[in-house]
Amino acid sequence: MNRKRWLWVGGIVVGLVGVWFALRGEPLAVETAMARMDTLSVALTEEGRTRVADSYVVAAPVTGRVSRIDLDAGDSVRAGQAVAGLAPPPTDTRSASTARADLAVAESRVEEARAEVETSRRGLDQAEREYERRIPLFEMGAISGEVLERARTEAETARARLARAEATLAAAGSSVVAARARLIGVDPGQDPFADSVRSPVTGVVLHVYEQSERVVAAGTPLLEVSGTGGVEFVVDLLTAEAVRVDPGDAVRITGWGEDRTLAGRVRYVEPAAFTEVSALGVEEQRVNVVGDILQPPSGLGAGFRLDVSILVWSGEDVLVVPGSALFRRPSGWGLFVVQDGRAEERVVEIGRRGSDRVQILSGVEPGEEVVLYPSGDVDDGVPVRSVSRR
Repeated sequence: MNRKRWLWVGGIVVGLVGVWFALRGEPLAVETAMARMDTLSVALTEEGRTRVADSYVVAAPVTGRVSRIDLDAGDSVRAGQAVAGLAPPPTDTRSASTARADLAVAESRVEEARAEVETSRRGLDQAEREYERRIPLFEMGAISGEVLERARTEAETARARLARAEATLAAAGSSVVAARARLIGVDPGQDPFADSVRSPVTGVVLHVYEQSERVVAAGTPLLEVSGTGGVEFVVDLLTAEAVRVDPGDAVRITGWGEDRTLAGRVRYVEPAAFTEVSALGVEEQRVNVVGDILQPPSGLGAGFRLDVSILVWSGEDVLVVPGSALFRRPSGWGLFVVQDGRAEERVVEIGRRGSDRVQILSGVEPGEEVVLYPSGDVDDGVPVRSVSRR
């Protein structure tokens, strides 16, 4: 009887132990990484583009008819080289006939004024000779002073008449020039594109805005020419990020077409921001950051897309953990540390944030294992088993 009782008690104990192990379950498999001292860099990464460092838009100086531009994008030009001809706007038939009649009238007035000048010059010569002949007669007492004064007055009047005739001739000549100018591009034999639009610098044509001959208004862009400054990059950042950027910051450029990374440097941050609507319809204040590509490849032109990473901070011997280990808590940030096969929740203070790692200021010691991507099953005190490390 006693033996049967002990067998029953032993069976119950074994069953309870089995139930306890069943309820306890296997340790939860988690991925872990080690907190370690390392170098940490903080960069702002955004999509950017290239542009010409010094470009010049050549525009029509006045309203007129522009000749066909024979240049294409990529052609070289010299400073002062004529890149387009410029003629006055086309004139209708009635206006052209009126301009020709005005020219004929102006030319007739020139002939009339020229004849008047010749007549006035002869009259002046005659008046001066009469005055010169009366001077010795006055000295001999043959004529009175009144007669001599009258002769001098007639000479001065003839001189003024000649000056007036010459001024009339000059005005008539200007009328001819104006009348002929209105006929530029109308009469055959005249070069309608006598005036030229010239390149301000030696460089390369980037874009031709007006290829064909047509009438344009003053200030219309005709073509864009690059100088010798090469290409630069421009990237727009949120103003809250741009305040962390300083001239001289190092830049890494990727995504431009090849696997290698290009080096760059920030030259300046534009002083004025602009408003841009994001893809979600949110208004954002952004600002352009402009910099130099230190050794640009020959195939990199203007308007090319880039991935720009601006290094805004870097530190050595920094305690870092992967950013995937962190989660938000009501009072800040937390993570799980593996201690004696169990997850232990820690409250941590973070510092700088890199692309995939975060600086830890307090809460974790170097060499401790932290749980990555903690799921809802991970809790303080839960048994865990590391399945991979990195």
